[in-house]
Amino acid sequence: MTALDAWAAIAQLRPKNALLVQESPSNREDLVQVWPAEQPESYFTFASGGLGWNAPAAVVLLWRRSIIGPSRPTVLAIGDGSLHYSVQSIYTAVKHKVKLIYLVPLNEEYAILKQFAILEETPNVPALDLPGLNAQAIAKSYGCPAFRAENAAELQKRFEEALKLDGPALIEFPIDRQLRPLVAQTATKA
Repeated sequence: MTALDAWAAIAQLRPKNALLVQESPSNREDLVQVWPAEQPESYFTFASGGLGWNAPAAVVLLWRRSIIGPSRPTVLAIGDGSLHYSVQSIYTAVKHKVKLIYLVPLNEEYAILKQFAILEETPNVPALDLPGLNAQAIAKSYGCPAFRAENAAELQKRFEEALKLDGPALIEFPIDRQLRPLVAQTATKA
């Protein structure tokens, strides 16, 4: 399943007033293509590319909204590599009972860092492959319901289940590895 296939399957079911917090930088373009921001204050992401900010920000955003007024369904799209910069946010979401759906595409690599390595012409940077990460097991260890979806139909089913829960949930799903250029290359180096 490509990232675009996965995001499109979820976008078909998203509540129209849902908030989207995004930290899946290697496939962000696919996500925003099928999940456009149609209301003010409905899309949040980091400004500088600093991984690890968005998961705790999503928890605080929801917790704060629950204090000041009705909260909106909130989805955090966070890559498997990015999740491990702030995995403790799952524990906080569970303890504060915030209704946050973690969507974790699994490509088993730091794809965005590999893309930077291509841009910077520094091939074979070590430690960017992440085989065997198990976001589902981590979420469950914090008391968070967690699911795995192998295809678009399973992903939709799990997303519908997560929408019905009173607290957080995590759904992990494998996606194809796909490295893309970060900027268009218009000239060759001399």
